[in-house]
Amino acid sequence: MKLNLILILFIFSVLLFSCKNKIVEVAEPETEFIEITKAQFNAENMEFGEPSLSSFSDWVHFTGTVIPSVNGQAQISLQTQGIITRINCKPGQFIAKGATLFEVSGNEFIDMQKDFAESVALHQRLKSEYERQKELNDENIGTKKELILAESLFNGEKAKLNALKIKLEKLGLDVAKIEQGTFYLSYSIAAPIKGYVTKVAATIGQYIEPQQTIAEIIDNDSFQLLLSVFEKDINKVKVGQVVDFYLSGNKNEKYPAKLISTGKIINSNTKSIDCFAEIQNFENIQLVSNQFVEGEIIVASDSVLSIPESAVLKSENESYVLSFEKESDELFYLSKLKITTGRKNNGLVELTEIPDSKKILLKGVYNIQIE
Repeated sequence: MKLNLILILFIFSVLLFSCKNKIVEVAEPETEFIEITKAQFNAENMEFGEPSLSSFSDWVHFTGTVIPSVNGQAQISLQTQGIITRINCKPGQFIAKGATLFEVSGNEFIDMQKDFAESVALHQRLKSEYERQKELNDENIGTKKELILAESLFNGEKAKLNALKIKLEKLGLDVAKIEQGTFYLSYSIAAPIKGYVTKVAATIGQYIEPQQTIAEIIDNDSFQLLLSVFEKDINKVKVGQVVDFYLSGNKNEKYPAKLISTGKIINSNTKSIDCFAEIQNFENIQLVSNQFVEGEIIVASDSVLSIPESAVLKSENESYVLSFEKESDELFYLSKLKITTGRKNNGLVELTEIPDSKKILLKGVYNIQIE
């Protein structure tokens, strides 16, 4: 009997111990919060904040080159054939408008002056003859035929004289001196625009024909952008839109421009359309002709709710932020909050839905692991 009592007491003790263990497990559920110590929060410069309104843009990407405007590039050639006797420029040199680039001489140049001087003398003689025949005709002494011949010769020589005079004046010569028989041994080629000499294709003593290009000048202040925009995007592009461009793939340093012209023909090889943009704040940029550029044309802009990209955590192809829930003396308690994101712009990401909690961790998220 005593043995049975001991056995009953042993079984009762085992059951009682099992029940106590079961009650302890239920009383201690795992927490659903992510805990961050306040010491860690301060040491890693973490920061809470709220989504804010930011300007987001829709854009069209382009590639392009830097080119001079139509009035910012000059090719230098001779107005009449001749021999280069002096060169006053070199590649890379800055030249002011009107500065002397070359000195030119040659037999053709001398002959032009001689022809002009002879034409002046002949013109005066034919003019006198024409006036004499006109007076005779008025007095019914001369014949009509002689008057017409004198007038014809006079007008023909007058046209020749004026043509020679224009040619010599375009060479920068004083025709009054040539009329008196004082000839020039050479003439100067002046720079038609200011800018940098990019090419010199002549040597002293070289005989040059009028169609030959002997130098080229580019005015850097006239630079503009030649943009290539794909055919599918051309309907979005309009004159006056803002352009952001960058050089050598450096997206961190962008420069402003404004679209001034859109092309009217599609390149059959690239399926793109040429557009032109005027560079803004030109003095702050170092550019060279034919330099490659890349960037975006801003085709639309609006204000949207956004947060920094660095505040977004990724898990299983979903996006989350850490939402503030509560705090204690030593800890911050955070929870995962699923968000839906849209466009990205300058380190910000668009929130397409407003999160339930507006106080989220904006800085220092990169050191926190979520499952």
